[in-house]
Amino acid sequence: MSSLASSSVPNGTKITIPYPCDFHHHFRQGPAISSLVPIASQRFGTALAMPNTKPPITTVPLAIAYHDELMAARKEGGGEMMEIVNVLYLTDNTTVETVDEMAKHDFIVGFKYYPAGATTNSDFGVTDFLKCYPVFSRLSDLNMVLCIHSEVSTPTVDIFDREKVFIETVITKIVKDFPNLKIVMEHISTIHGVNFIKSLPETSKVVGSITPHHIMYNRNALLVGGVKPHFYCLPILKRETHRAALLEAASSQSGRFIMGTDSAPHTVGSKESSCGCAGVFNGHAAVEMYVEAFESVGRLDALEDFIETGKKFYGIQDGGRTMELVKEEWRVEESMELGEDVVKPLRAGEMVKWKIVR
Repeated sequence: MSSLASSSVPNGTKITIPYPCDFHHHFRQGPAISSLVPIASQRFGTALAMPNTKPPITTVPLAIAYHDELMAARKEGGGEMMEIVNVLYLTDNTTVETVDEMAKHDFIVGFKYYPAGATTNSDFGVTDFLKCYPVFSRLSDLNMVLCIHSEVSTPTVDIFDREKVFIETVITKIVKDFPNLKIVMEHISTIHGVNFIKSLPETSKVVGSITPHHIMYNRNALLVGGVKPHFYCLPILKRETHRAALLEAASSQSGRFIMGTDSAPHTVGSKESSCGCAGVFNGHAAVEMYVEAFESVGRLDALEDFIETGKKFYGIQDGGRTMELVKEEWRVEESMELGEDVVKPLRAGEMVKWKIVR
């Protein structure tokens, strides 16, 4: 399991934080949306919806239809206070004209770059990033965002080294060739990702998003005592040294790391199978788990910077809304509704140390 430090505050302690935004959220499609949007709206002021649906959201009309579906679920679920923004799914064949078209819609903030075959529903992703250079250039001109699943999918590369090799062979060149392009290295999972971002000039427009599961758990959670499929995600959980580096980075107040849960639900049946899907569902308690992790290293004071860095990067204006939490344990349900099926949430049947009260 995780090796969180023992630093803590007394039970009953209350804290007030800026209202969090999640800049990496999987709402899936179909009936699942009606379950997931209300859960997210209880915790986030803005959520960035991922486009790796079936079929993927590769065009502006598809993005508009998906956004409308999400907004309808938001209204039906009583979550009108949460804003939803979208990114399109980047392919080798995406055109500059598509960039110009999407720039006309405020809710579309950029693209998601999946290396082909790197994760769930990524088969249509990028096979050669050089083919995307015209799109990168236009994104940079328009100050739009490129969100990247920062791993290679080369079969010969060890799964634990995918992020390191991506840094060495792909993103270093992109950053050099497009110094003004806003880039999110999503769900960084290694000290290599942390160090790369820290090594960039202060003027760099590259940030890294960090998930609650990558700062709370190392690969022992997945592998010790038998394989735990509900901890299987991509990027895969790494060694304890990487987990500790990610938590240090998230709480460093460097202005380079942001909140992105990568809450990615799959049904229990699709996880507990001979070839289980990659993804951790943490949307039910993501904010509370971030607070727990920051508390573990005595850095509750750094939460505001972590939250506000993402808002600043994406240009989110929320009028100074706040959220109040109390240190009070509550038990996570063993399973939760996922449309017409069920999902097993992170820390199912176990206790979470913080509770949202307002």
